[in-house]
Amino acid sequence: MPVFNNKIILVTGASRGLGYEVALQLASKGAHLIITARTLGALEELSDKILRTNGTVTVVPLDLCKEKDFQIVSRTIYEKFGQIDILVHSASSAIPMAPIETIQTKELLKFFDANCFVTQRVIQMIDPLLKKSKKSIALFIQDTTNSQTKKFLGIYNATRAASREMIEAYAAERKRLGPKVLTFEPNPMPTRTRSVLFPGENKDKLSTCKSEAQKMVKFVSSYL
Repeated sequence: MPVFNNKIILVTGASRGLGYEVALQLASKGAHLIITARTLGALEELSDKILRTNGTVTVVPLDLCKEKDFQIVSRTIYEKFGQIDILVHSASSAIPMAPIETIQTKELLKFFDANCFVTQRVIQMIDPLLKKSKKSIALFIQDTTNSQTKKFLGIYNATRAASREMIEAYAAERKRLGPKVLTFEPNPMPTRTRSVLFPGENKDKLSTCKSEAQKMVKFVSSYL
């Protein structure tokens, strides 16, 4: 897909799962990937794969919950690239199944920071970089497949619902001037996050990260 040639694309949560596969595929289509995650070793492994296929990549180990580190990274990206053409926010944290009454306030704040507050932080930090590109896209991975499962997933569902509200507001606010704000909801995949939410689940019935990444890349390309 030539539409991705020379595009500067930031993928969060790129160390494994859907983010990993999306980064691989976009790099193979001519984009320059900026890959972020907390795990440096996994990012380096992904970087090696991209480089072996003649792709280009910048590795940025980053904990999105650390605001000052994120500020430094955003400034560095601006100084090096001047803009971001496409954001793929794939990072998320699993929250173990637990009854509502057992969650302590400290844990609750930690879970909301990891899945909800981070969404706002990503928007705040990356929006100025997206605005530097003439036809930029901010894509957020959604997860509503668990919303019908209320039992023991109340906190996880609450953090995701709060994130959705922020993303929908961002999309409405930027509708006229951009960036284009999109969401993509993959079919359930055998990710680490899902294994925490649904331990013991039969993985044979799930889709693969690779096939869902292919769908997502095709979806984004239709807007370029």
